[in-house]
Amino acid sequence: MNIPEDVRIKKATYVADYTIRFTFTDGHVSEIDFHPFLSAAGQNPMNSQYLDVLRFRKFKLHRDVDVYWDDWEMCFRFETLYTGKLPRMPKSRVQAVRRRTVSRKAISKA
Repeated sequence: MNIPEDVRIKKATYVADYTIRFTFTDGHVSEIDFHPFLSAAGQNPMNSQYLDVLRFRKFKLHRDVDVYWDDWEMCFRFETLYTGKLPRMPKSRVQAVRRRTVSRKAISKA
């Protein structure tokens, strides 16, 4: 998606729960539910702390192009906000290790 360089975030509005609506200077609007990202398995504890809705609501805008929380503990790129598509979280490493352990035990028993 090509986004003109002069487009900025005009307004960021807390909607409900973990949803923020972003209105851009070109009229585009994205509404993003951050809950799937925050609650993903293997999520970084720096991010999962924002499952506390009162803390989540305290987001800030930086130069009308980025959204961040606290001292940049969690932030999202402008392109992500504009498209409304959050990054997918990889499966937990802990779960992958557990699977390997189980499969090794199964192999040794065979």
